[in-house]
Amino acid sequence: MDIMDYIGLASIFEKIECIIDGEKRIYYKKIDSNYGFWCNLRNIQNCFVIINGKLEGKIASDNLNYHYVSFKSLNELCYENNNVLDLCAFKNNGVYQRWIGDYFTYNISENKYTKINDPDLLQKILGTTKDYDDTILNNNTDISQMYSEIKKTIVSQDEQIMQILTSLFKNQKVINLPLSLDMISKLKENIIVYGSTGTGKTEILKRIANIYKIPIVIEDATSLSETGYIGRDITDMLENLYLAAGKDIEKAQKGILVIDEFDKLAENEKSYIDHVSRIGVQRSLLKLLDGSTFYFKDKKFDTSKLSVVALGAFTGITNNDDYSNVTTTDFVKYGIMRELMGRFSKLIPMNSLSKDDIKKILIESNFSPLNTYKLLFKSMDIEFSYDEDFIDYIAEKAVALNSGARSLKTIFDNTIGSAMFRIFAGEYSAINLTKPAIDGKAYTLTKKG
Repeated sequence: MDIMDYIGLASIFEKIECIIDGEKRIYYKKIDSNYGFWCNLRNIQNCFVIINGKLEGKIASDNLNYHYVSFKSLNELCYENNNVLDLCAFKNNGVYQRWIGDYFTYNISENKYTKINDPDLLQKILGTTKDYDDTILNNNTDISQMYSEIKKTIVSQDEQIMQILTSLFKNQKVINLPLSLDMISKLKENIIVYGSTGTGKTEILKRIANIYKIPIVIEDATSLSETGYIGRDITDMLENLYLAAGKDIEKAQKGILVIDEFDKLAENEKSYIDHVSRIGVQRSLLKLLDGSTFYFKDKKFDTSKLSVVALGAFTGITNNDDYSNVTTTDFVKYGIMRELMGRFSKLIPMNSLSKDDIKKILIESNFSPLNTYKLLFKSMDIEFSYDEDFIDYIAEKAVALNSGARSLKTIFDNTIGSAMFRIFAGEYSAINLTKPAIDGKAYTLTKKG
């Protein structure tokens, strides 16, 4: 084979790790077209060694930070250019210059890059590298604006939203003052938010995450294992926060770490056989809350200024749906280490949701299925209406499932699912929702005139 079959031009993509909607995702940014030579190194197969431009000397391969695609040898390029060897013309060819700076997804099985055109997703990807505003939580007008915004989604938890925001604002003020780490640890608040499933614990923090201009990630405690066991550990959560901060370690260290399903870490007689490393995870969290240094890759992460929010249902911690009288001792009996509970200075119980609360969520929350369907039907020019009996019917089903507001979308989708086919088929111009009649239908449809 001619040596020119190994040397050629390729599009170069950079692998981008970021946190989107609380999940770690990988995308690819096209950064240039470069010359190089294709080869197999001892430990890396099918790699491309870049020999020009700012990435000169870098290696691109599927398992490295840089990927190469659309490789064409100099022989192929010459053939396409009437056998003229013009390297500058090859590199400036529109095919190779196209989409530089754009973001892509990558399908490994098909070895295919797909350009991302969704503006919302692009904004979120770009947001992971934005300049965070350290003063956003120091402006006295911001807290009331955030409170009002979150209340549009979370209903019947006004005091809880206020307490969570107050603690986070306080923390950001404290860590940005010229105080000693010892003084910061005395003033900073770590929070446990607890209460029945479907009361809005996680959703409040998701709303805050969408508004705050500081790094914040929501992690699932059930995925954690004690260091040395198979699974994720504390450093994985901190690395995700580092990515959410646009790989700015200083800003990540002042961020907010939300640990969802915190109650699943409880170590008691029922859980011991199920997961022997839960107490080990609690010990690791104790170290994190004490303000310690953790290491991942080549980074050193100091948690002294980190705000930690733990979320959990703690089912069975009380004999009824009233969580307001739960004490630290109750958490210890439930299976959380007393030492760990001592590091959480703020305990915020959620209100249990009554049938009237569920109805209020359905009607008022801008994320309720009733209001999201209202927007959908409006976009389709479908007249949409409902009556009080329908709201009662949906609320009663949600209460029966004992899952709060979490089940509303499922109930709603199942209730009108059969009507959607007929609407999408274009036969109807209006839908009215009501309590199901004998035939079981919770809707009436009006045909187009």
